[in-house]
Amino acid sequence: MSRKSKFIASVVAASKEDIPALPFQRGAARKAMFARNKAQTPERKRA
Repeated sequence: MSRKSKFIASVVAASKEDIPALPFQRGAARKAMFARNKAQTPERKRA
């Protein structure tokens, strides 16, 4: 799925919810996602 398709799908899904998340509320979820991804990826060895 392309980035554009993912974005459109997320907007459609959010619009179907009872109370859509406000832009400042989505920021916390986004930061949490980045933190999870960073915690899951092993650190690379630097030469």
